[in-house]
Amino acid sequence: MTKLNLLIVGGGMYVSGRGTKGYGTILPSIFKLYEKNILDKLYVSVTNLNSANKTKKKFKLLFKDRYNNKKINFFPNNKNNFNYLEIAKLYKPNCAIICVPDHMHSKICIDLGNIGIHCLVVKPMCLKVSEASNMIKTFSKNKVYGAVEFHKRFDEANIYIKELIKKNKLGKLQYANITYSQKKIIPEKIFKLWSKDSNVFNYLGVHYVDLLIFLTDFKPTELIAYGQKDYLIKKNIDTYDSMQVLIKWKRNDSNSFISTHLTNWIDPNNSSAMSNQKISIVGSLGRVDSDQKNRGLNINLKEENTDVNPYFCSVLDFNDDLQIFGYGIKSVIKFVENIYELKLNKISLKQLNSNTPSLKNCLDTVKITEAVTKSLIYNKKIKI
Repeated sequence: MTKLNLLIVGGGMYVSGRGTKGYGTILPSIFKLYEKNILDKLYVSVTNLNSANKTKKKFKLLFKDRYNNKKINFFPNNKNNFNYLEIAKLYKPNCAIICVPDHMHSKICIDLGNIGIHCLVVKPMCLKVSEASNMIKTFSKNKVYGAVEFHKRFDEANIYIKELIKKNKLGKLQYANITYSQKKIIPEKIFKLWSKDSNVFNYLGVHYVDLLIFLTDFKPTELIAYGQKDYLIKKNIDTYDSMQVLIKWKRNDSNSFISTHLTNWIDPNNSSAMSNQKISIVGSLGRVDSDQKNRGLNINLKEENTDVNPYFCSVLDFNDDLQIFGYGIKSVIKFVENIYELKLNKISLKQLNSNTPSLKNCLDTVKITEAVTKSLIYNKKIKI
């Protein structure tokens, strides 16, 4: 059976849970892909030997005795100091997953796209419309597939909301309210090396921008943004503590609605969840409210009080029965499965580009994030 070779660029918290007690999101996805018998060789590229060893340790902890049966290579290692592009040129993987700081997405995607490698990049796609246009042109020219890892499209709650909207159960959409925030430890420690090069709306807010596109099929037309700098800048991290964005959306039939996005990176570190996120959508016939942080599972123990979201990515180890599930890993698995089908000629590049979060289909998210930056700089409403 034909299998795929995969390159992962990055090895941090989202890849392997490095710096946390968990295993991240990409690593559990890789485990499931090996279970599906789709993967052959895996190459993991990080910045230095110390990072490579820490990431490798996480892989071994999850795979346990299964690890030695897998063809997994980490770079750099004691023999080779290859970077991601050298690895790609030498070993020619079928596809790549890019999970690096926001401002590095465009360059790595273009580098890999130019040598014919299908790529999945974690959100945001990139930070500028010019970068997005170059990415789309590169992948189109080289006839390869590029996609953004917008996993909220795979959340069953959101799929249910999409069906309500599609069947006009909410009536004419009027407004949506979104709140999304994370603990201070994220920009202050976990992402300290690069949080100043992005902002909380690029990193968090963009999730719900894409979600509204997915749910409604509306297009953004204008926005205005506000932001506050106080706590983080005092910590020598020049980025926004909080951001508030108001977006106007329209459809071809001239229907329109407004969305408000309230985001912050300064929730207390003793908050009961890493991310606090809620969405409400109001229409002329009804409303829907979704608390995507607390879905009714609270763990209150002597050592911790935690609101758990087991539906995102769960790794449960019952001795020899390791169970991994959640909508967070579905987007990664689906991407690799798509490349597998593409390799077997069971699906076309045209089909993938039309009905997935492809680079072209995610261009509006970059238009919005760049417009948010301009609105903050010029203190005015920006047309999109």
